[in-house]
Amino acid sequence: MILITGINGEIGSALAKQLYINGKNEIIGFDLNGPNQNLKKYIKKHYVGDIINQKSVKKVFQDNKITEIYHLAAILSSKGEEDPFFAHKVNVDGFLNVVQSINTSNIKFFFPSSIAVYHLDGNAKNISIIEDDFCNPNNIYGCNKLYCEKIGSYFEIFKNIDFRSLRFSGIISAYSLPQGGTSDYAPEMIHHAVQNKNYTCFVREDSCIPFMIMPDAVNAIINLMDTKKSKINRNVYHIQAFSPTVKDIYEKIISHFPKFNLVYDINEKRQKLIDSWPAQLNQKNAEQDWGWKPKFNFDDAFEKYLIPKIKEFYKRR
Repeated sequence: MILITGINGEIGSALAKQLYINGKNEIIGFDLNGPNQNLKKYIKKHYVGDIINQKSVKKVFQDNKITEIYHLAAILSSKGEEDPFFAHKVNVDGFLNVVQSINTSNIKFFFPSSIAVYHLDGNAKNISIIEDDFCNPNNIYGCNKLYCEKIGSYFEIFKNIDFRSLRFSGIISAYSLPQGGTSDYAPEMIHHAVQNKNYTCFVREDSCIPFMIMPDAVNAIINLMDTKKSKINRNVYHIQAFSPTVKDIYEKIISHFPKFNLVYDINEKRQKLIDSWPAQLNQKNAEQDWGWKPKFNFDDAFEKYLIPKIKEFYKRR
């Protein structure tokens, strides 16, 4: 059986749906709240619980024979800065609760990490970096993620698990908005425009980090987890699809919604994080080891997915 923690979240719900479509229909959800009606049809069982409550987590493993774990429960970057001690409890203690609850060997374990683990100075911002460069995070979310990457790799040997991780760039979904992420400005801009609303952006127009759309993110997770262990040469990979500035996103939006108005109210803390993260990722490791290639570039993401799907989403509401 497959366990997805944080299943109600942006990635969790999309991943559950795609796994179900792919024929993996024995999915167990774990989250603070029960699943919504759309999600219920994709999961076999759901546990309501707190990831920092070890008894709640352990019960899932005691009740079920778990063969794959997708541990998605987390406090995101901007929200984490508001209460770093609580973020540590959820992001680290919650992770350890899941690892400690594993009661079988060779279990596949997916952990979503982030480009928040990187910290570049201004001169290095546009260098195309590899996974081992600049891993010195300046935020609690990045610290938590980097630690869990390291400890997950350690437990691969100590606890005999198959640990695999992706450092995601910003992810844009047509069907949901992230809550508490530093890259939220991109999906918020697009969703506001489709609803004929203006938007106040919290970072500068030249701000630039990597992005991808949700279908590519979900496919990357599934492809990595389906790849034979013999082809996996590292525990952690980073991936991206395109690297637009805020201005690039705005210009793409107004080509579809000419009346959309964007103004700026810079949040210095969030701007500092964006400025310290890479704009370009060298993806040679993911490309060579498990054939990573995004299906959507910047133009296709808007023309074939974001604009039509978001319009459809709001028409149904």
